[in-house]
Amino acid sequence: MKKFRKPAQVISPLDIPTQTPMRARSAGVISAHDLAMYEADGTALAFDPMQQGWVRADCDDDLTFAPAVSFDTVQPKPRTKMSADLIPLQPQYLLRSWGTGDLETYKALLDDPEVWRFLPEDYPNPLSDDMAMALIELSNASNHHQVFAILRDGDVVGQVRLEYDVEPDNGASAEISFWIGRAHWGKGIGRDVVKLFTRRSLRDNPWLTSLIARVHEDNVKSMKSLLNAGYVVEGADKKRANWVQLRLQREDTGL
Repeated sequence: MKKFRKPAQVISPLDIPTQTPMRARSAGVISAHDLAMYEADGTALAFDPMQQGWVRADCDDDLTFAPAVSFDTVQPKPRTKMSADLIPLQPQYLLRSWGTGDLETYKALLDDPEVWRFLPEDYPNPLSDDMAMALIELSNASNHHQVFAILRDGDVVGQVRLEYDVEPDNGASAEISFWIGRAHWGKGIGRDVVKLFTRRSLRDNPWLTSLIARVHEDNVKSMKSLLNAGYVVEGADKKRANWVQLRLQREDTGL
Protein backbone atom coordinates (compact mmCIF):
# COMPACT_ATOMS: atom_id res chain seq x y z
CA MET A 1 0.00 0.00 0.00
CA LYS A 2 1.25 3.46 -0.84
CA LYS A 3 1.50 5.81 2.09
CA PHE A 4 1.11 9.48 2.77
CA ARG A 5 1.17 11.71 5.79
CA LYS A 6 -1.37 14.38 6.40
CA PRO A 7 -0.50 17.90 7.56
CA ALA A 8 0.20 18.05 11.28
CA GLN A 9 -2.15 20.05 13.48
CA VAL A 10 -1.63 21.37 16.99
CA ILE A 11 -3.63 19.28 19.45
CA SER A 12 -3.36 18.17 23.03
CA PRO A 13 -1.33 14.98 23.62
CA LEU A 14 -4.36 13.66 25.47
CA ASP A 15 -6.30 13.74 22.20
CA ILE A 16 -3.91 11.45 20.32
CA PRO A 17 -5.15 7.83 20.05
CA THR A 18 -3.22 5.48 22.30
CA GLN A 19 -1.13 2.72 20.75
CA THR A 20 -3.16 -0.45 20.19
CA PRO A 21 -2.32 -3.83 18.66
CA MET A 22 -2.15 -3.74 14.86
CA ARG A 23 -5.69 -3.58 13.48
CA ALA A 24 -6.70 -5.99 10.75
CA ARG A 25 -7.91 -4.41 7.54
CA SER A 26 -10.95 -6.69 7.63
CA ALA A 27 -12.00 -5.03 10.91
CA GLY A 28 -13.36 -2.20 8.79
CA VAL A 29 -12.58 1.47 8.19
CA ILE A 30 -11.53 3.75 11.02
CA SER A 31 -14.09 5.96 12.74
CA ALA A 32 -14.49 9.66 12.00
CA HIS A 33 -13.07 10.48 15.44
CA ASP A 34 -9.94 8.38 14.95
CA LEU A 35 -9.57 9.72 11.41
CA ALA A 36 -9.34 13.26 12.79
CA MET A 37 -6.82 12.17 15.39
CA TYR A 38 -4.68 10.29 12.89
CA GLU A 39 -4.71 13.33 10.60
CA ALA A 40 -3.51 15.44 13.52
CA ASP A 41 -0.52 13.29 14.43
CA GLY A 42 0.51 12.53 10.84
CA THR A 43 -0.30 8.81 10.84
CA ALA A 44 -0.04 7.31 7.36
CA LEU A 45 -3.46 6.32 6.00
CA ALA A 46 -4.69 4.50 2.91
CA PHE A 47 -8.05 4.64 1.17
CA ASP A 48 -9.68 1.22 0.92
CA PRO A 49 -11.78 1.13 -2.30
CA MET A 50 -13.41 -2.16 -1.33
CA GLN A 51 -14.70 -0.85 2.01
CA GLN A 52 -15.07 2.75 0.75
CA GLY A 53 -13.24 4.30 3.66
CA TRP A 54 -9.89 5.00 5.31
CA VAL A 55 -7.66 2.47 7.09
CA ARG A 56 -4.23 2.76 8.68
CA ALA A 57 -1.53 2.20 6.08
CA ASP A 58 0.28 -0.13 8.50
CA CYS A 59 -2.76 -2.31 9.19
CA ASP A 60 -2.55 -6.10 8.95
CA ASP A 61 -3.65 -6.50 5.33
CA ASP A 62 -5.64 -9.73 5.47
CA LEU A 63 -7.51 -8.79 2.28
CA THR A 64 -4.57 -8.95 -0.11
CA PHE A 65 -6.81 -9.68 -3.08
CA ALA A 66 -8.11 -6.10 -2.95
CA PRO A 67 -5.21 -3.80 -2.02
CA ALA A 68 -5.90 -0.46 -0.41
CA VAL A 69 -4.50 2.54 -2.22
CA SER A 70 -3.79 6.17 -1.43
CA PHE A 71 -2.51 9.26 -3.19
CA ASP A 72 1.18 10.03 -2.71
CA THR A 73 1.97 13.46 -1.35
CA VAL A 74 4.41 15.44 -3.43
CA GLN A 75 7.13 17.08 -1.35
CA PRO A 76 7.83 20.19 -3.44
CA LYS A 77 11.05 22.11 -3.45
CA PRO A 78 10.52 25.86 -3.11
CA ARG A 79 9.53 27.55 -6.36
CA THR A 80 9.47 24.45 -8.48
CA LYS A 81 6.65 23.28 -10.71
CA MET A 82 4.38 20.84 -8.92
CA SER A 83 3.40 17.44 -10.20
CA ALA A 84 -0.04 17.06 -11.76
CA ASP A 85 -0.72 14.16 -9.37
CA LEU A 86 -3.49 14.47 -6.83
CA ILE A 87 -2.30 16.02 -3.57
CA PRO A 88 -4.40 15.26 -0.48
CA LEU A 89 -5.27 17.97 2.01
CA GLN A 90 -7.89 15.83 3.73
CA PRO A 91 -9.88 12.85 2.47
CA GLN A 92 -12.57 15.28 1.32
CA TYR A 93 -10.19 17.76 -0.33
CA LEU A 94 -7.58 17.17 -3.02
CA LEU A 95 -5.45 19.49 -5.15
CA ARG A 96 -4.05 19.06 -8.63
CA SER A 97 -2.73 21.15 -11.47
CA TRP A 98 -5.13 22.49 -14.07
CA GLY A 99 -4.95 20.72 -17.43
CA THR A 100 -6.12 21.49 -20.95
CA GLY A 101 -8.92 18.96 -20.47
CA ASP A 102 -10.36 21.21 -17.74
CA LEU A 103 -11.31 23.99 -20.16
CA GLU A 104 -15.09 23.56 -19.98
CA THR A 105 -15.09 23.05 -16.21
CA TYR A 106 -12.77 26.01 -15.73
CA LYS A 107 -15.03 28.27 -17.77
CA ALA A 108 -18.18 27.05 -16.05
CA LEU A 109 -16.69 27.99 -12.69
CA LEU A 110 -14.94 31.24 -13.58
CA ASP A 111 -17.08 32.80 -16.33
CA ASP A 112 -19.30 34.50 -13.77
CA PRO A 113 -19.34 38.21 -12.84
CA GLU A 114 -20.16 37.34 -9.23
CA VAL A 115 -16.97 35.29 -8.92
CA TRP A 116 -14.95 38.18 -10.38
CA ARG A 117 -16.64 40.71 -8.10
CA PHE A 118 -13.93 40.41 -5.47
CA LEU A 119 -11.01 39.42 -7.71
CA PRO A 120 -8.30 42.05 -8.32
CA GLU A 121 -8.73 41.91 -12.11
CA ASP A 122 -11.75 43.09 -14.12
CA TYR A 123 -14.23 40.52 -15.43
CA PRO A 124 -13.49 39.96 -19.17
CA ASN A 125 -17.23 39.49 -19.95
CA PRO A 126 -17.29 36.89 -21.27
CA LEU A 127 -14.36 34.65 -20.48
CA SER A 128 -13.46 33.30 -23.92
CA ASP A 129 -12.02 29.86 -24.63
CA ASP A 130 -8.72 31.44 -25.66
CA MET A 131 -8.44 33.50 -22.49
CA ALA A 132 -9.43 30.58 -20.26
CA MET A 133 -6.83 28.35 -21.92
CA ALA A 134 -4.22 31.07 -21.54
CA LEU A 135 -4.96 31.29 -17.82
CA ILE A 136 -4.70 27.51 -17.46
CA GLU A 137 -1.36 27.49 -19.29
CA LEU A 138 -0.10 30.42 -17.23
CA SER A 139 -0.96 28.61 -14.01
CA ASN A 140 1.54 25.89 -14.94
CA ALA A 141 4.15 28.00 -16.71
CA SER A 142 5.97 29.77 -13.89
CA ASN A 143 8.00 28.91 -10.81
CA HIS A 144 6.85 32.24 -9.37
CA HIS A 145 3.71 30.57 -8.06
CA GLN A 146 1.92 27.29 -7.39
CA VAL A 147 -1.65 27.10 -8.68
CA PHE A 148 -4.03 24.23 -8.00
CA ALA A 149 -7.56 23.21 -8.88
CA ILE A 150 -9.51 22.38 -5.70
CA LEU A 151 -11.39 19.07 -5.67
CA ARG A 152 -14.08 18.45 -3.08
CA ASP A 153 -15.46 14.92 -3.01
CA GLY A 154 -14.07 14.46 -6.52
CA ASP A 155 -15.63 17.60 -8.05
CA VAL A 156 -13.53 20.59 -9.17
CA VAL A 157 -14.91 23.57 -7.23
CA GLY A 158 -12.35 26.36 -7.54
CA GLN A 159 -8.71 27.36 -7.36
CA VAL A 160 -6.06 28.14 -4.74
CA ARG A 161 -2.71 29.81 -5.36
CA LEU A 162 0.56 30.40 -3.50
CA GLU A 163 2.61 33.28 -4.95
CA TYR A 164 6.23 34.02 -4.06
CA ASP A 165 8.22 37.28 -3.97
CA VAL A 166 5.21 39.41 -3.12
CA GLU A 167 6.97 41.79 -0.69
CA PRO A 168 10.12 43.57 -1.90
CA ASP A 169 11.53 43.87 1.62
CA ASN A 170 10.58 40.37 2.78
CA GLY A 171 11.73 37.42 0.69
CA ALA A 172 10.51 34.96 3.32
CA SER A 173 6.83 35.66 2.75
CA ALA A 174 4.31 34.45 0.18
CA GLU A 175 0.69 35.23 -0.62
CA ILE A 176 -2.26 32.88 -0.75
CA SER A 177 -5.40 33.57 -2.77
CA PHE A 178 -8.39 31.54 -3.87
CA TRP A 179 -11.71 31.58 -5.66
CA ILE A 180 -14.68 29.21 -5.51
CA GLY A 181 -17.32 28.69 -8.24
CA ARG A 182 -20.69 30.16 -7.28
CA ALA A 183 -22.48 26.80 -7.40
CA HIS A 184 -20.27 25.72 -4.49
CA TRP A 185 -20.71 28.75 -2.24
CA GLY A 186 -22.18 28.36 1.24
CA LYS A 187 -20.59 24.95 1.90
CA GLY A 188 -17.64 26.09 3.98
CA ILE A 189 -15.16 25.26 1.22
CA GLY A 190 -13.27 28.54 1.44
CA ARG A 191 -12.95 28.23 5.20
CA ASP A 192 -11.67 24.66 4.97
CA VAL A 193 -9.28 25.20 2.07
CA VAL A 194 -7.71 28.37 3.50
CA LYS A 195 -6.89 26.58 6.75
CA LEU A 196 -5.64 23.38 5.10
CA PHE A 197 -3.68 25.07 2.30
CA THR A 198 -2.09 27.52 4.73
CA ARG A 199 -0.70 24.70 6.84
CA ARG A 200 0.46 22.74 3.81
CA SER A 201 2.17 25.79 2.29
CA LEU A 202 4.13 26.42 5.48
CA ARG A 203 5.00 22.76 5.88
CA ASP A 204 6.20 22.36 2.28
CA ASN A 205 8.10 25.67 2.23
CA PRO A 206 10.06 25.70 5.50
CA TRP A 207 11.92 28.88 4.52
CA LEU A 208 8.70 30.91 4.68
CA THR A 209 8.22 32.86 7.91
CA SER A 210 4.81 34.31 7.09
CA LEU A 211 1.91 34.23 4.65
CA ILE A 212 -0.13 37.21 3.58
CA ALA A 213 -3.55 37.54 1.96
CA ARG A 214 -5.34 40.48 0.41
CA VAL A 215 -9.11 40.78 0.45
CA HIS A 216 -11.66 43.41 -0.58
CA GLU A 217 -13.15 45.10 2.46
CA ASP A 218 -16.67 44.06 1.35
CA ASN A 219 -15.72 40.40 0.89
CA VAL A 220 -17.00 39.35 4.29
CA LYS A 221 -16.95 35.59 3.70
CA SER A 222 -13.33 35.48 2.58
CA MET A 223 -12.35 37.75 5.45
CA LYS A 224 -13.98 35.34 7.91
CA SER A 225 -12.23 32.38 6.30
CA LEU A 226 -8.84 34.05 6.72
CA LEU A 227 -9.49 35.16 10.30
CA ASN A 228 -10.69 31.66 11.15
CA ALA A 229 -7.37 30.27 9.83
CA GLY A 230 -5.39 32.57 12.12
CA TYR A 231 -4.62 35.51 9.83
CA VAL A 232 -4.53 38.96 11.44
CA VAL A 233 -5.50 42.23 9.77
CA GLU A 234 -2.44 44.44 9.24
CA GLY A 235 -4.18 47.36 7.60
CA ALA A 236 -5.05 48.80 4.22
CA ASP A 237 -3.50 47.16 1.18
CA LYS A 238 -0.92 49.53 -0.28
CA LYS A 239 -1.56 48.31 -3.83
CA ARG A 240 -5.35 48.50 -4.08
CA ALA A 241 -7.94 50.91 -2.71
CA ASN A 242 -10.65 49.33 -0.54
CA TRP A 243 -8.58 46.19 0.00
CA VAL A 244 -7.17 44.93 3.29
CA GLN A 245 -3.96 42.98 3.94
CA LEU A 246 -3.79 40.17 6.48
CA ARG A 247 -0.82 38.12 7.70
CA LEU A 248 -0.20 34.84 9.46
CA GLN A 249 3.17 34.27 11.18
CA ARG A 250 4.66 30.78 11.15
CA GLU A 251 5.59 31.14 14.81
CA ASP A 252 1.91 31.44 15.69
CA THR A 253 1.00 28.12 14.07
CA GLY A 254 3.28 25.69 15.90
CA LEU A 255 4.76 24.49 12.59
